[in-house]
Amino acid sequence: MTTTAATAPTGRGKLTPERERELLRITLELVAEVGYDHVTMATVAKRAKCSTATLYRQWESKPRLVITAWKAYDDERRSTLAEVDTGTLRGDLLEVAQYLADEDPAQESLISVVQAVVRDQELMPLLREIMIRPVLEDLDRILRRAVARGEAAPDSPALRMAEHLLYGPALVETILHGRQPTRAFLTGFVDDILLPVLTRRGDAL
Repeated sequence: MTTTAATAPTGRGKLTPERERELLRITLELVAEVGYDHVTMATVAKRAKCSTATLYRQWESKPRLVITAWKAYDDERRSTLAEVDTGTLRGDLLEVAQYLADEDPAQESLISVVQAVVRDQELMPLLREIMIRPVLEDLDRILRRAVARGEAAPDSPALRMAEHLLYGPALVETILHGRQPTRAFLTGFVDDILLPVLTRRGDAL
């Protein structure tokens, strides 16, 4: 039996890194243009000139595709927090503050994704897995180093709340007020609020 062109194996393997980056970039562009809710795998495929099967094979679902696109964009644009080690707790926290305060041209697409969390049950677990958990792990390493250096008290309850204290103001600025938090704003928050509670002994709280 002769194999026809329609049934013959294509021999196509995984996407090249260049093509994968292109598809992720196109995804993020569409989210910024029309909002998360209006982006579909079909609209991404049409813009990218590929099949929806390619997208589903690579990323399984629209939420995973969009969150992966955001993570890839974030990784390219900013140095990873895992590399932060200035030698002091204040220096490390200010590096985190700069990471949060960097001007973000794709801010509107992120706001669109965050707003969609309440409507898409699959989105929040992926947001936690792909974007939030690695950042929180980096912050945890910074705090453990501070404890090892004797800068932060190991029994301080603030260690368990540092992520709320640091990321909370940035999220309020971004989501509630629709503006990028400035480095001056976050530096003041680190110096006036976060550092005092992290370096205070547990029995003094």
